[in-house]
Amino acid sequence: MSPVRLELRAPATGRIGALDELKGVAILLVVLYHAGGVLGMEDVMHGELGVDMFVILSGIGLALSTSAEGAGPFLVRRFWRIYPAYWIVLTAFVAADMAIRNLRFTAPDLLLHYIGLHAWFGDRYAMSINDSFWFITLIVTLYLLYPFVRRLIDRPDRLLLAGAAISLALSLVYLHWSQPVGFAHLSLRMPGFFIGLLAGRLLRDGHIEVPMTMALGAAALLVFYVPYTQGFLFSSVWIGCAVMAGYAFLLRPVVGAPVRGVLTYLGDRSLEIFLIHQPLIREYNVLVLQRYFPHAGLGRWVLAAGMCFGFAVTLELSTLLKRLLARLPGTGRAAPSPG
Repeated sequence: MSPVRLELRAPATGRIGALDELKGVAILLVVLYHAGGVLGMEDVMHGELGVDMFVILSGIGLALSTSAEGAGPFLVRRFWRIYPAYWIVLTAFVAADMAIRNLRFTAPDLLLHYIGLHAWFGDRYAMSINDSFWFITLIVTLYLLYPFVRRLIDRPDRLLLAGAAISLALSLVYLHWSQPVGFAHLSLRMPGFFIGLLAGRLLRDGHIEVPMTMALGAAALLVFYVPYTQGFLFSSVWIGCAVMAGYAFLLRPVVGAPVRGVLTYLGDRSLEIFLIHQPLIREYNVLVLQRYFPHAGLGRWVLAAGMCFGFAVTLELSTLLKRLLARLPGTGRAAPSPG
């Protein structure tokens, strides 16, 4: 059977503005999702799909920047792009939580968080310090996988089989271990990374061929049929792809340059915003309102006003953090977006 061939008019060259804007869309969805949770609103928009978009964009970005460097140099470079920003924010929140909220954290909890692999060890650690920090485990896991699977990027059928097997195995582990955070936040999003790798290769080369082989059939069974028999589906990755396509092909052509500029600004700071925003619009928002505006109550409008202020502080801190990281040796062009 002939392979399925996808072809663009020309390969993508230079920086792709739509990808930067999509990071902005993704972080907006995540912030709105968390804001809705604070206000007790129904999750109509399902802004958590922003995380799926980040995973897909991460795969695209890695495929676009594929080089001949070994696994060691690749991981060192990614380390400097992720951990300095994460460590600074982690340390700040640990110190603030201990001093202001009188919280205490165990030595294993702190150690696993500073390593960045805390979500591997179950729900007890995944969200114990900050509900957003589990994302670091997800993105670090993808980076650790990439040196082993990038050799398959020119064989899409085998890459999809490897991605399906890894995603399914991780999902079954968390499912039968009864760890809903690891299951929903880590394993169910894994297929998006491999879809992103193929999309990035298509953009890079301008064409891609997917052979109709036994490997592709096995990948389809592992990613669709076997999960279905276990009572779950890898569904959010496809919806994330649909949201990305909706913006790129429907909205982007009609929105003005100011909107695209705002999205690019947010996308450039999306890692910092992701790490910082949630406690500032939730726990510390409530704490400030109760301490300094005790007669205002905690109604929706008051909470919303506090969240707007908290988000403004988040943007300022994100910008300051990027400037600091740009001056640190080894960090290159500062911290990356979550993708």
